[in-house]
Amino acid sequence: MPSSFIHDKPLQVLKLTAVMGGLAFAFASFIGVLPGQELYSLLYLAFSPMILAVVVGAEALLAGYKLTRADDPTARLTGRRRYTAIRAIEVVVTVVAPGIFYVLIVQIGGEAAGPGAIGLLFIGIALGLLAYGAVVLRTLVEYYYYHKGSSSLRTGERGGNVTE
Repeated sequence: MPSSFIHDKPLQVLKLTAVMGGLAFAFASFIGVLPGQELYSLLYLAFSPMILAVVVGAEALLAGYKLTRADDPTARLTGRRRYTAIRAIEVVVTVVAPGIFYVLIVQIGGEAAGPGAIGLLFIGIALGLLAYGAVVLRTLVEYYYYHKGSSSLRTGERGGNVTE
């Protein structure tokens, strides 16, 4: 990843780093490289997306505030429809998935014992991985548009490379 992307989109890079670091931690804990039991990695995968949901939710609120302050909000939303759709998917999945897991724990958690609790944990892991996937997808799309925009700045009017 070029350093210009890191400087221009630090939140995306931090979210991606958190996701990759979290997956690496969970994998290392699960295979026994880190001290503890495999249960720690499973709990981490189930509960850490709640922190990610707060970050993505705050980012969405800030983007919404900036959109309301823009001169033409409709043009900004419809200018890059795919990007807007991916961003909406990230917000919905990343906020709703941990929310569903939380509601399941509150509603069923006290009554579930043994295999039922393990089943809830696996549902939480699946929802957590779904949230992680949404963040990775958004970061890849953000990088694509960044790369596309920076390469169009380097090309001249005829499509040739200006630096040549």
